[in-house]
Amino acid sequence: MYNKKSGIAAVLLISGQLSYANDLNINGFMSAGAGVLTNDDVSAAGYDDDVSFTQDTVVALQVSKQINDSTSATTQFIARGEEDYNTENAWAYVTYSFNDNTDIRLGRLRTPFFYYSDFLEVGYAYNWIRPPGEVYSRLDTFSSINGVDLTHNFTAGSADGSVQVYFGRLEDSFAPVEEAFEIDLRNFAGAVLSLNKDNWGTRLSYHQADVYMPDLMADPTGDALEQLVAGATALGLQDEFTPDGDTTRFYEAAITYDNGSTFLIAEWTALDHETDLLLNDQAFLISAAQRFNDTTVHLTYSEDKDEKQSGNVGLLQNNLRGEESSITLGARFDYNAGTAFKVEAQYIDEELRLGNDGESAMLYSVAVDLVF
Repeated sequence: MYNKKSGIAAVLLISGQLSYANDLNINGFMSAGAGVLTNDDVSAAGYDDDVSFTQDTVVALQVSKQINDSTSATTQFIARGEEDYNTENAWAYVTYSFNDNTDIRLGRLRTPFFYYSDFLEVGYAYNWIRPPGEVYSRLDTFSSINGVDLTHNFTAGSADGSVQVYFGRLEDSFAPVEEAFEIDLRNFAGAVLSLNKDNWGTRLSYHQADVYMPDLMADPTGDALEQLVAGATALGLQDEFTPDGDTTRFYEAAITYDNGSTFLIAEWTALDHETDLLLNDQAFLISAAQRFNDTTVHLTYSEDKDEKQSGNVGLLQNNLRGEESSITLGARFDYNAGTAFKVEAQYIDEELRLGNDGESAMLYSVAVDLVF
């Protein structure tokens, strides 16, 4: 079902790979998609009520070179339709292998927030056209980090596992509502533990960073976030609503079952902020898939809910609060090697959006995913 991570890695590193005598390897992936939303008052993956061919379209090339027995270099270039196909260097790191089980990497890395983080934009790696936004889209801005990580693979009895720790820093733009602000995440660190036994898998992760947003009120434009800070200032609460080294923590847990024909996954996440500018949040998804020869049918429920504080702080936070759930029914057709055609219907219910009653909509999507 192309859901086990070992199978995904094999596809990306072997399928269609170009190998040269000098150990330079090139592989890649591409997704070409289209979708339409029945109500553009609902926010859903960047779609509106006119058919769009850009939001789920992405192409990437990964180049790796084995320098010697212990050292290799890897880079990945990616272009997304929703960003006018501007090419980004998403990965750029050097790997040093201490032995067959322990690696250290230095450079630009994928931030390991989620179960599918390593393959988040490789549509071929999962059954959905895109992972449920209630869980996966909230940290898109921070999907890569500049830093270092250490991964160790091990065996414990009849279970196989790995532990990953990382540390780094990320300076980027961040648009929590409308306008983008510069954000600086310092002392960005985390740990991931994964265990697999027979058909079952588990994953636990913890991440934290110190948040700085120095230009939040430098050029006010009426953005909802700036209005919130202005209201906090009027109430004498500006310190609580101005991130200046406040720590943000992210927790994640997932459990999977995969026997080759039936696949189940449940994943839970939580955000906990010291600054009151960003709302604490919990989200989860539950998904089931069944494979019939080359066809896989899947059903997913996902939910995301912001949490506000009490008193005046909560009254201000309510202007940003959101609650959303979705139900996704889809099918995947693996019609040839390295290629999959997908169709999906997703019902999205925005119970709250920026503190106001939201609306609902259907999002209909199709996509073709390739690895080469």
